[in-house]
Amino acid sequence: MDLSGSIFSDDYFFIVGMSELLTPELIDENYCIIDIETICISEVRKNITPGKKVIIFISNVLDYYALKHMSDFVFIDKKCRLNEILSCLLVKSSQYNYRMKYSLSQREEEVLYCMQKGLDVKEISQRLGMTRKTFYAHRRSLIFKLQQGNRVVLYQNIARTELYTQNTHEYE
Repeated sequence: MDLSGSIFSDDYFFIVGMSELLTPELIDENYCIIDIETICISEVRKNITPGKKVIIFISNVLDYYALKHMSDFVFIDKKCRLNEILSCLLVKSSQYNYRMKYSLSQREEEVLYCMQKGLDVKEISQRLGMTRKTFYAHRRSLIFKLQQGNRVVLYQNIARTELYTQNTHEYE
């Protein structure tokens, strides 16, 4: 089986599926496809060829917020149906780009940014001029909107996405 060299994932089935869906020749010529759940962008940075469209498959809203500053990249929901993926890639339809169920308010984004920077509750409260109780309310809202389940899962995923924000600033 012929596999594309422009698909970056540790998930063999993802690589095989994408290679079968689009053909390795088409992918290698036009795209750089990254499965963000299994591989970090910094690991494939040297393999991103100028002129290729970079497609990042994500399935987590927190991943989107960690990477949204990379405006040249296209984000696709990993849970999309095959026809939606094809439409996004081949027809260049942004209709199937990653969409969030709930968007964050500006204040929630500020709280999330501070949490991603590793600040604790006291530091965030002081920096943003809010009480701890207000911080907890924003954190509760973030857990709901980012569909994280609880605060432990939220902090675990923030730690995981920390690699994205540290290693992607050169793309801005």
